[in-house]
Amino acid sequence: MDNNKITITVNNNRFIECGQGDNLFSVLSRAGYVFSGNCGKRGTCQRCLVDIAGEGSVKSCAYTVTRDIAVTISDDNTSILTSYAQGYDQFSGISKMADTTLTDIGKSSAKMQNRKLGAAIDLGTTTIAMELVDMSTGIAIDRRGFMNPQIKYGSDVISRIGVGSTEAGLTDLRKAVTHKLASELYDMVAETEGISHVVVSGNTTMNAILEGYTLDNLGHSPFVIRNADAETIPGNVFFDGMLYEDSAYTDTFADMSITCLPNLSAFVGADALCGALVCDIDRSDTYQLFADLGTNGELILAKQGIGYATSCACGPAFEGMLKRGTSAPTTAFDLLYRLNTLHIVSDDGVLADQYLENGYRLAGGIVVDMDMIRSFLLAKAAICAGIESLMDIAGICDRDISKVYLAGGFGCSLRISSAVSLGLFPESFREKSEFSGNTSLYGAHKCLIDESFIDRIYEFKGTLTAVNLGEFDGFDRRYYSHMNLRPWSSDNSK
Repeated sequence: MDNNKITITVNNNRFIECGQGDNLFSVLSRAGYVFSGNCGKRGTCQRCLVDIAGEGSVKSCAYTVTRDIAVTISDDNTSILTSYAQGYDQFSGISKMADTTLTDIGKSSAKMQNRKLGAAIDLGTTTIAMELVDMSTGIAIDRRGFMNPQIKYGSDVISRIGVGSTEAGLTDLRKAVTHKLASELYDMVAETEGISHVVVSGNTTMNAILEGYTLDNLGHSPFVIRNADAETIPGNVFFDGMLYEDSAYTDTFADMSITCLPNLSAFVGADALCGALVCDIDRSDTYQLFADLGTNGELILAKQGIGYATSCACGPAFEGMLKRGTSAPTTAFDLLYRLNTLHIVSDDGVLADQYLENGYRLAGGIVVDMDMIRSFLLAKAAICAGIESLMDIAGICDRDISKVYLAGGFGCSLRISSAVSLGLFPESFREKSEFSGNTSLYGAHKCLIDESFIDRIYEFKGTLTAVNLGEFDGFDRRYYSHMNLRPWSSDNSK
């Protein structure tokens, strides 16, 4: 017996061996447990919290294993990942049958009716959502959301680009996600005739990984992309050998085709293009703003025939303080708004003296400290400066924007009142902001059942100018002016 081996009991039903001194986050990640944390194991986002018997809640990325322990891991709530704005019926005409998992009766029925099945996938950096669709009716008959297993190679796009810049790293990233997709797709269509077509909507980096492009071009200027156009890949090529590793996959995937949708630039991908289009901002005769606030913040300001698009980092800070376990998610904005109102955090984003050293502790093991607040302010300032920069290029002010659509995992749990009070948005956005749900998934669904929708993506893409904020004059000034928790200044709205 190896006396140096330690046993970790997970959720009372799994036993994992590791070495003394191993990092708990790394051990759990290797064992297949995926956390939605975005801080790169720096201990700032608190999304890798686990409960250890006798010790309570700990950050697994900051925990060194020195003895046998029993760990409880809670599943992330990914139900919001598969929701469209205002519900399926009103927004897309999809039946409420999608509200439940496809039953055995439904699967048998699908086989008897010989339906032509397809799958729509929103491939996010942190999370993945998918639907199984009856392509003849457009009805979603199953849907699910789960974490992207690539997180173990890095929590954000920049980390993935670093890993995927070599052939070996790209192979690891691609294998991680394709194996997960294969498992989920197979599970959705077991005992049916299989899937004929899959449409994937992701950001430029995620799509490039699926398409087999190394990512070295995305890590430095001039950020020229290799996957500007849609690419369709045969199933036997896409899943690269898995058909032979598991013969059960053969009938499901052998005749399948997978289409990855077109991208605009290195950091504005198909997910943002789809999102803006399903909100119809390309058909508006006034400027409208689409903001996908997830792990990355993608912004598109457009009206019919003209538009501007950019991206900025936001998810690592905004999502990092998300408090789960309640009927209504509590975001970083909600928490900081309350702490600011109680004068625990100042308008300048500084904790009161008594909490400055050790932070302010909340229920559920969350600690608000200065590192977390600073990360939040950096992300908030980037989004604000991004919006201002696009308005400046368009020659408009915030009052000229007729509608604001908020999408993405964080965007759909955001309280507008908190966001306005802390200066993420100007006051004029309060009454004209609308939550749109997972517009990337909806765009993939539209492409799956309507081939002309891809043509519309290309048409819209041709009207957009990609903006690199790092090269935009005045961005730094705007950025620093928003490094606080104050409402949007009137000076910023001109």
